[in-house]
Amino acid sequence: MKKTIFLITILLLPLLLIAQQQTTTIKVSARSVLIDSSPEFKATVALSSSYSSLPAEMTTLEILKKKYKSALKANDISWSNLKKDSNGFGYESMGYGKDGIIYEYRTKSVEKMKKFLKTKSLGMQMINYSSIITIDEEEAAKLSETALANAKARAAIIATAMGKELGDIKEIEDLNNRYGEEIESSIYYDRPIGEYFYMINVIFSVK
Repeated sequence: MKKTIFLITILLLPLLLIAQQQTTTIKVSARSVLIDSSPEFKATVALSSSYSSLPAEMTTLEILKKKYKSALKANDISWSNLKKDSNGFGYESMGYGKDGIIYEYRTKSVEKMKKFLKTKSLGMQMINYSSIITIDEEEAAKLSETALANAKARAAIIATAMGKELGDIKEIEDLNNRYGEEIESSIYYDRPIGEYFYMINVIFSVK
């Protein structure tokens, strides 16, 4: 029995030494917020007789398009600003049995976007609407700086609660990786337009 205990102790000793050598770390998640002052707006609508209970002869695509054009014109929106099936597969991919068309509308005008969202017509259904922003290097640098400061402040509070001091940064994980790309966010009634959250994970040592 003593020999067995001795052998187990010998086997576990390297692991115990490694555990003692490992320093305590604090991992926190932090974010900073960007409110883009001039986002682009995008809305996607579907036009189809699937959204109407009227007889088929009264809801052909040509009739629906004519009525929708008139409704848009009444709201001072040009039909030429709508793009058909921008992703290659439009209404066919939605799984409805009837014919239909998907249109995409883009604008940088808040008033135009509001008018478009208010436009109603027979056979028209709003699929989604969003704001689109692009983050450049200068904006990314500011977001990084703010998020890192927030991470350090949070980690310092935890270190103080542990009775220790906050040490150096051991690791940073960037959860974004979208600089220079279009970032699309849904528009919500209770959130600012053009809002973007920059997220990072940071690991600090303590001493």
